Amino acid sequence: MEGVLQWLRGHLAKSQKLLRLLQQHTVRLACFILFLAAFLFLLVGLSLPIIKPIMIIRVSAINSVDPVSNAITELQFGVWGVCALSILNGVRAQEACYGLQLGYTVPTSILSLVGFSSKLANVANPTLLTILVLHLVNAALSTVALVLSLLLRSHFIATIGLIVTTITAVVSTAIFAANVALVVGVRNNVDSLFPGSDFAVSFGNGLWMVLAAVLLAWMAVIMLSAQRCLCCSANRRPKPKASRSVISEKNSMEKVLF
Repeated sequence: MEGVLQWLRGHLAKSQKLLRLLQQHTVRLACFILFLAAFLFLLVGLSLPIIKPIMIIRVSAINSVDPVSNAITELQFGVWGVCALSILNGVRAQEACYGLQLGYTVPTSILSLVGFSSKLANVANPTLLTILVLHLVNAALSTVALVLSLLLRSHFIATIGLIVTTITAVVSTAIFAANVALVVGVRNNVDSLFPGSDFAVSFGNGLWMVLAAVLLAWMAVIMLSAQRCLCCSANRRPKPKASRSVISEKNSMEKVLF
């Protein structure tokens, strides 16, 4: 009987150590994932014209609108502004950026520099462009979730961290939907303003960065939920007092027999 009890104690100790290791690795992985998500949202939130290589949407003319230069022209939309450029033989011949402004409209002066029609000024919905500022809000939420995930010693803070991370994932999903709606809206406006035109509307690299951040945010929710479940299961493990009671019962039974 005592051998069985010792085996149970050893098995219980090993299980508790395994649970602690799983909790530690899960928290570390969740922190790293939240850091990546916050970094991606920050980069997209500081996109064109602040960080010009990062854009949300690209509108390019397959056949030039400008008969003089016969150059391929392009509009690149970011969170805070738009850049219009003219590409001739693979080289940027002209480039003009407008911003920093939230919920902007494309100025006709920018369009005239690269031979675009002034009708393209209304191609993007200013309301959807205003929603794009949520990229920075979500970067802040991801940072808060990251800080809370580093303080998971307390059950209360762990619960708050899981809630904040879930809110971050939900908001990031809504932001991604707004990005897709912006691309679809621009594509529809281009088709209605210039029926039969050769304008190509494509996703910018910023939208794929947002998609990656959304997946990372939901992965963090899963990790922190798993950590919470492991913590609860560890607390429900029988304590050493139970083994003492079993031993006392065994001793009392032996006294009765003898």
